[in-house]
Amino acid sequence: MGDAALPSILAAAAQRRAISSEDVLAIRRAMFNDMAVSQIEAETLIALDEAALERCPEWNDLFVEALTDFMVRQRQPAGYVDDAGADWLLNLINRDGRVRTDSELDLLVHILETADAVPHRLRDFALAQVAAAVILGDGPLARSGRLETGRIGRDEVALLRRILFASGGEGNVGITRHEAETLFDINDAVRSQSNDPSWNEFFAQAIGGSVLNLSTYAPVSREVAARDEAWLNDPENMSSFVSRMFSGRGIASAFDGLFGKSSDLQAWEAQNAREDAALAEAETLTADEASWIRDRIGRDGVYDPAEKALVAFLYRESPHVDGPLEPPASILQTQLEAAASAPAAAPVFGRRRSI
Repeated sequence: MGDAALPSILAAAAQRRAISSEDVLAIRRAMFNDMAVSQIEAETLIALDEAALERCPEWNDLFVEALTDFMVRQRQPAGYVDDAGADWLLNLINRDGRVRTDSELDLLVHILETADAVPHRLRDFALAQVAAAVILGDGPLARSGRLETGRIGRDEVALLRRILFASGGEGNVGITRHEAETLFDINDAVRSQSNDPSWNEFFAQAIGGSVLNLSTYAPVSREVAARDEAWLNDPENMSSFVSRMFSGRGIASAFDGLFGKSSDLQAWEAQNAREDAALAEAETLTADEASWIRDRIGRDGVYDPAEKALVAFLYRESPHVDGPLEPPASILQTQLEAAASAPAAAPVFGRRRSI
């Protein structure tokens, strides 16, 4: 079956608004006949995913695999999602700040985990989907029952961990202030519920790491990766490399042209020393950081178990904390009274939810 059959297969599934396992097998055979996914095919898959009311279990795997190939592996240099690619994807799946299907969120998370580097707004968008499901009961994750509204379960913790620590995120292991604020918002919304025990530990480690850790890792830039890929694809460069290996001068000589000489090692050692010093400095909790933690904990007037776990983590892991972390009892009481006396938000009527 060739590529010419693919449009009719997709059109038939779209007309039925259902995707069967037979459809998935036929789509897979036709789409990967030339070992590549075109932009038209990628856009059609997204449209079909949103139109289908019934999907077989095999569909999600195909959808995520095909679009990840298109976004991450087929574009040059492989492994990098550029701004244009991020804009293309968000323009297709972003509906007023929400994805329309949970398959689209699975795609986002898989791209984050697979790519070497992505624009950070993709991770922010993925994180916003989890927050919307838990805090507002909005979006496909809540409607499908995949995530619980108003409670953090083990699935929610696992999904948040995948998003925040995906390899393609900013600095790979660093939690940004915006992400830490989002975690606080989620915690404020679920503080009175029977959350999974893993939530308190995850919350403490994620936010604690955002103020105590300094990520010194930086992925190779897209421009450098493209240059290196072009070098490897040039037959003359590889031929020269192989000839040096077997010229009698030894393997070290062959690698000189790739990794530099001994003088470069001194530069690396100096760089490592600077990074070690920066990491040690970051472990001290500054007055500004302590103030932010204290103010954020006291914002809703409740000092809950997850926040207590965070404070215990910071006192335990930081060699020096510049200022108290627990909000004063008077501030907690004042904020609690203010929250209780605030007028309730007006209900929203006539809100149309997408399918």
